[in-house]
Amino acid sequence: MKNIFLSLLILLSCFCNAQNSGKTEIYILGTVHEPSAILNPQSLFEILDRIKPDIILQELDTEQMKDFKKESMSKNSNEVSAAILYLNKYPKTLNLPFEFEGRNQYRKDNGMVPTDNLTIQLMDSLYQKKALNPTNTVIFEKYMEANNALKDFSKTDIKTLNSLSFETVNRYRQFVQHHEIPKISNSEDIFAHKFVKKPNGEKISYRDGYQLWCNFWDLRNNTMALNIIRQANQYKGKKIVILTGVQHKYYVKELLDKYQDGNYKVIEYFK
Repeated sequence: MKNIFLSLLILLSCFCNAQNSGKTEIYILGTVHEPSAILNPQSLFEILDRIKPDIILQELDTEQMKDFKKESMSKNSNEVSAAILYLNKYPKTLNLPFEFEGRNQYRKDNGMVPTDNLTIQLMDSLYQKKALNPTNTVIFEKYMEANNALKDFSKTDIKTLNSLSFETVNRYRQFVQHHEIPKISNSEDIFAHKFVKKPNGEKISYRDGYQLWCNFWDLRNNTMALNIIRQANQYKGKKIVILTGVQHKYYVKELLDKYQDGNYKVIEYFK
């Protein structure tokens, strides 16, 4: 009986290993884009070299990837510079985009930029003048507190910025920015009467532009997650590293879990 049980365990183990062996391994590295004391191209390259991915996915679109090796791209980018170092050492590695196509132009064309910054600047001005109503004052103070919490994390290190504690704080901050702050611009009349011109000459109010910008946060992250899954399925069984800004990591992780199709597994590098 013991031999039969042992044989069943061995068979089960073999089956599980066979099931897992075909899965794409996905590592999500939350990064800071510009070189700093927290992260620089060499230290990011060393992380990549330890993981040894078959594929690197960049937070860039296909047009940006065309200029990948130009100095203008690598000069102030940890991800681009580190990937170039890695590709020089492992030239067979695939280096691919996973960003929302035409992200920057899309935001400009739809008036999300510059209304995003202008809206926050106006809110801050109103707050300083004590011109926001009591409810909106509380919301804006929550936003400032959340930003300060992120600033404290920015003085730590890349491992801490990839920790669950950072994800918790960041998730809250992003919620306030994209779901609470619009309550201010949607309820204070001044935001409906301040405008910018879109590239096509049409006017858009701060209120509408900021709301579109907030909506785009969800659209962009969903698009990035689906692009990652598409690559995971196309290159099944390979090892993929995703290089993304730390503020996206929690959202991408949640979406990869939500859309899990059984063909990939997400592995946490920083433990």
